[in-house]
Amino acid sequence: MSALVVSEAARSVAGRELPPIPRNLTRDERGNSPVSLVLFYQYVEPAWNESEHKAALNYVIKLAKHHKVNGRGRCAPEGLNCTLSGAAADVRAFCQGLRDWNKTFEQTDFKITDDVYYGKRFKALTVRKADELVAYGLSGANAPSLNHSHAHHLEADKYHEMMTSKDTVIIDVRNAYESAIGHFQPPDGGAELLDPKMRNSHEFPKWLNMPETKEKLKGKKVMMYCTGGIRCERASALLDQMEKTSQDIGSQGIYMVRGGIERYLKTYPQGGFWKGYNYLFDRRFEQQPELKTEQALSQDIESACCLCGKPWNKYRGQFKCPEPLCKVPVLVCFECADAGVPKTKPTYCPLCVEGHDLRTQALPDFVGQKQQLFGGDVCAPSASATLSVAVTAAASAAAAVAAASGATARIRKGPKVQDPSKRLFVGNLPLLVAATDIRKVLASAQ
Repeated sequence: MSALVVSEAARSVAGRELPPIPRNLTRDERGNSPVSLVLFYQYVEPAWNESEHKAALNYVIKLAKHHKVNGRGRCAPEGLNCTLSGAAADVRAFCQGLRDWNKTFEQTDFKITDDVYYGKRFKALTVRKADELVAYGLSGANAPSLNHSHAHHLEADKYHEMMTSKDTVIIDVRNAYESAIGHFQPPDGGAELLDPKMRNSHEFPKWLNMPETKEKLKGKKVMMYCTGGIRCERASALLDQMEKTSQDIGSQGIYMVRGGIERYLKTYPQGGFWKGYNYLFDRRFEQQPELKTEQALSQDIESACCLCGKPWNKYRGQFKCPEPLCKVPVLVCFECADAGVPKTKPTYCPLCVEGHDLRTQALPDFVGQKQQLFGGDVCAPSASATLSVAVTAAASAAAAVAAASGATARIRKGPKVQDPSKRLFVGNLPLLVAATDIRKVLASAQ
């Protein structure tokens, strides 16, 4: 039997009208109307400056409150990422409000799920001011350019088709605990699945920079996927940047599924090449193919309770690995949880049991790669400006303290004045800055 494909579900709403409100939405046992859930992200490039960032954060919060929409979000200089819930009409009004406010959001893929049980709604609104939308450690000067990336977005049905191709790899850009309960399983003879086994997104650049990873990507079509698409944006741009500045990768193209797993499962309601659950960061906890039977889902289980080893694939109870540098969610079955076993036995995650660790791997030279692509001064303005501001601010602060204390320019009497120190303390530098930028600023101060 051929797989059921809902082709319209594969299409992004970017540049199109938002989907109409469905009819005959079902109320719950208490008469509450169901809610609609929207997942979306939008990068902006060039990034918002400080005042634009503040204005964006304030507007998004005001707009959400006006339409009685709750949920979680991150607002960074590089854009906006939210998961929100509300009445079907209110969610659509919020999305349209973003489009009316800033034309950039006309290209946003608002992924709306209607008829969600009322009890799974968000009850409060939290939109955080952040440095970056996904914690890759790629903010500011470290961020690979999205506008210059040659990575391709594929609709879900085209992505599905590519998974049958030879000489292709498909990278799960999510964390290992997400991949544990569900992942793509390409057919025999098709793409090879690569799982970086990450604890968090900070480890992805390190994994990508490993020689053995580069060897696996060499000469292959490289596919990527994540929950809704946002993690693939920066991940694919980073790979594109590394490939352009190095001879040791040489892929046959970089591809991501538009709308992520979320849109793929709506396109293939029987599952397609998906196996298991899609881990979610909202009150639904996980997403499953709508038309896949419970029996078929139970046969997909590859994960297990970290305490008794029973096949298990539901994260409940907020149990975490006790390792101080890990702390990732772990699977604990209902029987072990009800018996209080986590109180007497450590809940180590599979990565800690295995001894797997990417934290000691080397990072790529983000700034150096960008300077190689766009010229030596590509990061100089921001880095030099930060350094100049730090030095100037320090000098101004010292002058202010002196003025407040009534100090003058005269030298106090005391021991013989020592030769000037050859050491210099500079605060508030970016996480990474090219040595040439520092030399330029210091030279201009002489």
